[in-house]
Amino acid sequence: MEDGWRAADLHLHTFYSYDVVPTREVDPLVLYEKARARGMSFVCFTDHDTMKAYDRVGWTREGVVTGVEVKVLDRKRVGHTVHINVYLLSRQQFEEIEKIARVAGDIEMLVEYLKAENLPFTFNHPFWHEPVEKLNAGAVVELADVFPVLEYNLGRIAKLNRMVLELAAAKSKGVVAGTDSQTGDVGRIFTVARGENFREFFEAIKSGDSRLVTEDLTYHRIKNEIRNRLEMLMDNRRWVMGKEGLRMETGNALADAVIETLSGGREDVLAVKREVTKFLARIVSSTGVPARLYLRKQNMLASRIQQELNLAL
Repeated sequence: MEDGWRAADLHLHTFYSYDVVPTREVDPLVLYEKARARGMSFVCFTDHDTMKAYDRVGWTREGVVTGVEVKVLDRKRVGHTVHINVYLLSRQQFEEIEKIARVAGDIEMLVEYLKAENLPFTFNHPFWHEPVEKLNAGAVVELADVFPVLEYNLGRIAKLNRMVLELAAAKSKGVVAGTDSQTGDVGRIFTVARGENFREFFEAIKSGDSRLVTEDLTYHRIKNEIRNRLEMLMDNRRWVMGKEGLRMETGNALADAVIETLSGGREDVLAVKREVTKFLARIVSSTGVPARLYLRKQNMLASRIQQELNLAL
């Protein structure tokens, strides 16, 4: 890396996220070392509504930048769930952010707080929604106005990521690239910008003075991701801690039933039933059918967004 330039993957999950299997690959300590080895100047963990990773890796460790992924359902303004990454926050600020997000459910109030506290934040995978929700594309376009930076996400297909780039260009917003990895694949995509510290680095991104190293979600990538997550889930001998409340919703009833059987820990689930489920899950995963269905779902979403917005962002 040339002098003055820094690199960071600003969207990364550890085993403290509710939907991540607790194996060694996603231990914050392992991820920190892996990120540094891959050339990341800043290492940031953005778990869902928790900052426990920093208690494990250290809040002030060299190169560590505090972060969290906040979930907000603003029914009045948006109508579907929005994910926001916040950086450089303290424990106290995190507690206040959670109150606003969970109790008020008001994105404008949250953004006002983040700006007042001078906290960097990004609009994660803008054209995304929870499986049980319907995306309000028009609201996404309007909502982009209040965010300084939008996210290019490895978990999205090329069409959806191109829409984010077009939206950012139309609104004069910065863009970051994040893996959003839940299997330990840190630094697969990342952002490069100048800055002696993280705040300067983020300011450069906001102003558009940055570079993205990107990939998009493809058939082979999602097939491998599904296989990896299933293997992590099925082989609980690899688990480094218990995981009560593990939730890995896919939006597919059959897949979610398999996950519940493998992770629920219910007394009524016999060992033989679990082994049969593992066997069937491996067979189905190897066919690539789940990967094709997932890509089809994203392509259908992209087409619907294009129609709703008349291809004009």
